[in-house]
Parts: sequence; structure tokens; C-alpha cells
Amino acid sequence: MNTLSLSPPQQNMQRLLLVRTLFLTGVCAALAAAYWTVDLALPYPALLWIISALTLINILAWGRLKHSHATSQVEFFVQLLVDVMGVTLLLFFCGGADNPFVSYYLVPLCISAATLRWRYTLPLALTALSLYTLLFYFKVPLPDLAPGSGHQHHGSSNGVSLHTIGMWFNFLISSALITYFVVKMAEALREQDAQLADLREDSMRDEQLMAVATLAAGTAHELGTPLTTIKTLVSELQQTHTDDPELQSDLALLKHQIQHCTNTLHQLHERADRSKETTLSTQAVRDYCEDIIDNWLLMRPDVSTDITIDENAPEVTARFDPTIAQSIGNLLNNAADACPHNIRINISWSVSSMTWGIDDNGPGIAPELSTQLGQAFTSSKGRGRGLGLFLTHSTVNRYGGEVRLENRDQGGTRTVLHLPLHTQEVA
Repeated sequence: MNTLSLSPPQQNMQRLLLVRTLFLTGVCAALAAAYWTVDLALPYPALLWIISALTLINILAWGRLKHSHATSQVEFFVQLLVDVMGVTLLLFFCGGADNPFVSYYLVPLCISAATLRWRYTLPLALTALSLYTLLFYFKVPLPDLAPGSGHQHHGSSNGVSLHTIGMWFNFLISSALITYFVVKMAEALREQDAQLADLREDSMRDEQLMAVATLAAGTAHELGTPLTTIKTLVSELQQTHTDDPELQSDLALLKHQIQHCTNTLHQLHERADRSKETTLSTQAVRDYCEDIIDNWLLMRPDVSTDITIDENAPEVTARFDPTIAQSIGNLLNNAADACPHNIRINISWSVSSMTWGIDDNGPGIAPELSTQLGQAFTSSKGRGRGLGLFLTHSTVNRYGGEVRLENRDQGGTRTVLHLPLHTQEVA
């Protein structure tokens, strides 16, 4: 069963209105008993006006909740404040602080402490305490409800008894304890719920990564044989058609790409072996970034770029997991696939973090995909599967970084990668 502190705002509002309905029903029953059974002298017309006003507010709140499920903390706080003011008016006409039902102030205070933040609960507690204090002096007295009227405090001429003073201190202590402990417990529960949600999300992402990793390992194993066969056929074609310069050029490019695929498979096996090591070797951040750019340009000779590497960045070394370079390469390839012309790349770093900014001139991100990018099998490219961006997000997040994609005002997409570094300055 969900607790009140973990319920959505609209459910909290529904429960508050239900509590108010029960309270008003109880007040009406008590007034009926006082009128017909006890024959207690009360200002019934004024009390009925107050009950009618609270009932009208309750009906309007139910109607609004039915047509709109959005409920803010401010609105919830106002409704609790209405309860406090309504209780105050009822108590004013029924003996003030001498009324034994004055402790009902604690009900809206408990609800606020369990559902709202400090900035709402503390003002509500101070308001309730102030109104409770005023009820000692401003009230319609009812001798039948005044407890211990013959045992007033020595030297007191204002009619405040030791009983009511004790009730006041009891309310003060109770409200302070509720405001502090319940708010703290509610915040802890909310934080725990958020952490559990993050853990569930991480677990699902890890399961997806494991599935993708298994598929990649099987694919890498299967690609070795056909790549060798293709490479052999290309070599034979080069030897057979030596008199066709144009075909020789195409075959040389094809052979180069095949070799690149072969090298990638070898690097995949090497990275898998290095990932088993407990320590990673350090590398100068500048050299690391330049190597990534050089390898990418070698793989994508069709792109035109404007690359800026911060000359004022400190000379530091850092440890990089092998998957980081692959993740950055995925982001660069996404920009090249969107539009290979005039890609702007800005690289900078400090002793604590590294930032890559990649601007392309492609079509940008469709609104319906903006909230889904980074999930598996979600891609803005018609021929893409979204695995590259999914793996990039997962890898960067694992090492405390983040990847943001947004549409540029002048068209295209801006990709920003921010990654913490474990660095040491170069002497």
C-alpha cells in the first residue's frame, strides 16, 4: 500500500478533500447533538455559515480536481491553510482555546509535513500556533467547555487556566516534533523512492547493454571469415585488372576499408582484454583528443570540418576507458551522417573535466524523438538503429558524464559531451 508521502499530488488532494468532508460531517453531527440533546448554547447561525463556506470550497475543489489532474504544492498549501482558518473560526465561536477539539490543528499540520516541503510546512505550523494563541484572548466563551476554571494561574486575570496553558505547550511541542521529524522522514522516503527508480532504470539499461554486447561479440566472431574472403577477392581483382586505373583506385579504397574493418575487430578484442585489467594507463589529454580526431578523419574522408582544440587548456594526463573513444567516435559519426559538410568541433578541458562540442548542419532532431534519443533502438536516422547513441549515453553516464543533444537556432544539431577526468598535471 502506498503511503501518503509517496502518492502523486492529485491523490494527496483527493485525500485532503475526503478528510475535510469527514471533518465537516463530524462537526455537523456534533452541532446536531449539542442542539437537540445537550441543549448547549452556541451561535448556530454563525457556525452554519462557516460550515457552508467550507462545504462550498470543498465542492469547488472536487470539481476542479475532476476536470484538471494537475495539482501544485502551492494549491495544496492553500487548501491546508483553508482548513486551519476554518477550524479557527469554528473554535472562535465555540470557546476558543478551551475547546477540547483545538488539537485538530495537528491534522492539517501532519498532512503538510508528510507531503510538502519545509518552505510550506513551517509557515503553516507558525500560522496554526499563532491562531491557537489568539484563541486564548479572542473567543466567544463557553463556561461549559472551560476546563478547570476554578484553578487559574496565580495573578491571572485574563481567564487563562493552567489546563489551557498546558494544552498550548503540548500543541507547541507536538507541532515542532511533527514539523521536523515527519518532514525529514517524508523527504527520506521521497529520496529513497527516487534512488530506487534510478536503480531500476540502471538495471534495465545494463540488461540492454548485456544483450547488445552479446550480439556484438557474436557478430565480431562471424565477420572474421567473410572479411578475409572479401580481402582475398579484392587482391585477385587487383591482379587481374591491372590495365584499369579507375577500377584499381576503387579496389584500393575498398581494400583500405576492409583493412579498417579488420583492425576494428582486432581492437575490439584488445579492448575486451584491457577491460579486464584493474588499472588503466594514463595518456595526455591533448594527444588523446588528437588521436580520436585523426582516426575519425581517416575513417570518414568525406567530411569537411572546422576543429578547434583549446590552446590554453592545461597539459594534463588522464586515464580513459577504451569505450570512451568509441563513444566520442559515435557522436562524430552521427554528425557526419546528418551532414558531412562544415562540421564544427570544439574541444576543451580543465584539470577536472573534458568537454566536446559538435555542431552539424543536418535536419536537426524531430520533436517526437527529442525525449527518446539515447534509448535503445531509437534513431533520428532512417537507416539507423539507435544503438550507437544508446551505447554512448550508457558509457558516458557510467563514468559520471553526460551527453546533451539540442536543435540549433540556425539549423542542425548541437551535441555536447561533458566528462569528468581523473587527471594529474604534467610537470
